[in-house]
Amino acid sequence: MRKQKQHDRSHAVSEKSKIIFDTLSGAKGIESVCGMGLMIGIKTVKPAADVVRECMERGVLCLTAKDKVRLLPALNIPVPTLKEALEIIKNACFC
Repeated sequence: MRKQKQHDRSHAVSEKSKIIFDTLSGAKGIESVCGMGLMIGIKTVKPAADVVRECMERGVLCLTAKDKVRLLPALNIPVPTLKEALEIIKNACFC
C-alpha cells in the first residue's frame, strides 16, 4: 500500500512537471526551462527580479536563483491552480 502511494505521488509530480515544461518551453520571453520534478528554473529575457516582482504582484510566489526565476510549487498543487500560475508567469516574462 505504501509503495502504491509513493508511485501515485511520483506520477502526479511527473505530470505536473510535464505541464510546466510544456507550457513554458518556447514561450515568448523565456529562453530556457530546466530542472527536475517540481524544482524548475526559468531563464528569461527580462531580468529575473522583474519577473518575480510582477508574478508576486499578481499572486504567484516565486524566487530568483542567480539569473533565473525559480519555481518550487507544493507537490499537492491542484492542476488548475498550477495552470493559472503558469499563465501569470508567461505574461510576466513577455516583454
